[in-house]
Amino acid sequence: MKSRVKFLLCFLTMCLLFLISCGSKKSSGEAEKEKVLRVGVAAQHKPWCYKDGNKIVGIDIDILNEAAKRMGEYKVELEMASFEGMFGLLDAGKVDTVAQQITITEKRKEKYIFSEIYAYNPYKVVVREDENSINGLKDVKGKTFGGNIAGAQLNFIENYKAKNDPNNEIKILTSEDSTAIELIAHKKVDFAFYAVAIFDRMKKDSGFPLKLVGDVVYEEQNAYPFRKDADKELLEKFNNAIKSMKEDGTLKKIYMEYFGIDLSQPGALK
Repeated sequence: MKSRVKFLLCFLTMCLLFLISCGSKKSSGEAEKEKVLRVGVAAQHKPWCYKDGNKIVGIDIDILNEAAKRMGEYKVELEMASFEGMFGLLDAGKVDTVAQQITITEKRKEKYIFSEIYAYNPYKVVVREDENSINGLKDVKGKTFGGNIAGAQLNFIENYKAKNDPNNEIKILTSEDSTAIELIAHKKVDFAFYAVAIFDRMKKDSGFPLKLVGDVVYEEQNAYPFRKDADKELLEKFNNAIKSMKEDGTLKKIYMEYFGIDLSQPGALK
């Protein structure tokens, strides 16, 4: 009888240990699956990253979600902030990267590591429809450029002035509250630069009487910035995911659906 009781107790103990082991393995497996790519967003730039009701949507979100899948069971976790605020989150290590058609600039490269380029955006000069004296970048001396204080276009016009405007004939007006197209439409400035791919959509949505003129001024390169001390494995997985989306045509498909232009490779308008 005692031997039976001992056997039963031993059997129950073994079962309990087995269940605990299975439970710990399951918890470990679940923990492995709960991998998060934290992304700061301003959600103010349609169609790249914007709010549709209470949902954040757009090209950047489509790309990030697909990249997360390819990284191996990652999920994207979004953190809302202003444009400057989302970079503050990145600097503080509260997010892994930020998304809003971010342009690679020399100044930003000093501070961040950029991911694989995911878009090559051609820009042209934008003016009011009744402006006939500006037909390209060659005609902007004596005119006023308008832009947001945090925009990459400001960086381009400053570099252009340094090389081509020794007499300071091109004036610059920046604003934290108004966009470049608003400044042009309200006749506060004469010209700015605008992405060709989204111009028609912007013009239709805003109703502003604007037009693009001249040849492509520059081709912006868009990528996701990471801190210089970013997790190397995470960054490698992310870059491999973006590369694979280029190679298998996924990025091209996204851009063709949104714009009818393939921005996944350089020279979209050549």
